[in-house]
Amino acid sequence: MKKMITSVGIGLVCLIAAPKANAQRDGEFHLDKTYSIGASGTLYLNSEDAEVRITGSSRTDAHVKIDRTQEVRGFSSGRSEFNVIVENRGDDLHITERERSGVRIQMGSIRTDYRIDIELPESVSIRVKGEDDDYVVRNVNGKIYMETEDGDIEIIDCKSSDLEFRLEDGGLRIDGGSGALTVESEDGDVEVRAGNFSDIDIDIEDGDVMLETSLSDNGRYIVRCEDSSIEFVVTSGGGEFSILKDDGSVRTSSAFETVRESDHRSEFKLAGGKANVEIRTEDGRVRLSRN
Repeated sequence: MKKMITSVGIGLVCLIAAPKANAQRDGEFHLDKTYSIGASGTLYLNSEDAEVRITGSSRTDAHVKIDRTQEVRGFSSGRSEFNVIVENRGDDLHITERERSGVRIQMGSIRTDYRIDIELPESVSIRVKGEDDDYVVRNVNGKIYMETEDGDIEIIDCKSSDLEFRLEDGGLRIDGGSGALTVESEDGDVEVRAGNFSDIDIDIEDGDVMLETSLSDNGRYIVRCEDSSIEFVVTSGGGEFSILKDDGSVRTSSAFETVRESDHRSEFKLAGGKANVEIRTEDGRVRLSRN
C-alpha cells in the first residue's frame, strides 16, 4: 500500500510540474466597437503581424473590429498578455498594440490569426507603423503615411494628394492615385497602375519598379535605384527624360526622341508636355514607353 501511494504522489507532482501540452489557445483578444473621429482627423495605427483592412466610407465615425487568436501546439509554460489600446485625442483616433511577455518555454509551434478591420470617414488621414503586417487600404482620401518592415501594402481607389511609404522588404502596389508620391524601400517591388501623379520621388535598392502614370506639366519625377528593373509607362503628357547609369541598359518605344546618348547618360524627349523625369541606376534595366 505504501508503494502505491508513493507512485500516485510522484504522478501528481509530475502532472503539476509539466508544461501545457497539445493544442491550446493563448493571447486571445476580440474588439468590436465604434469610436468618434473628426472628418479631417487622423487614424494612428501601430501593430505587428496583422492582416489590416482600412476602408473609407460615408460614415461619420470609426468602426474598429480586431480579432486575434493564438494556438499553441506542443509544450508551453508561461503566459503572454496581449492588449490593444484605443483612445481619442481631439479629432484623432489612436490604436496601439501592447503585448507583455514573461519567461516562456516553448517546444512546438505557435499559430497566430490576427486581423484588424477599420471602417472610417473617407476624408480622414492615416498614419500607420507596423512590422510584418499586410495592408489593404481602400477609398481613403486624406494624407496617407505608412511605415513597415516586411509587410505588403495595397492602395486601391484612394484620392489622397499626398502618399508616403517607407518599407524594407515589403512590396507596394497602388491602383490609381494623384498628387505627390514618396517611396523609400530596400528590397520590395513597387507597382503603380493608372496613376495621375504630379510629383514622384522613389528611392529603392534591389526591388523592381513599375510606374504607369500621366505626366503633369512642370511636374518632377525622380527614381533612384541600384540593380532594379524600371518600367516607366506614360499614359498622357510628355517632357524630358534623363537616365543616369553605370552599367545599366535603356530601351524606349518609338514615341521617344533621342536627344543625347553616352556611356553613362541618356536623354530623351517625349512630345506632349513639359515634365521633368530623372532616373538614376547602377546596374539596372530601364524601359520607357507610351500607352
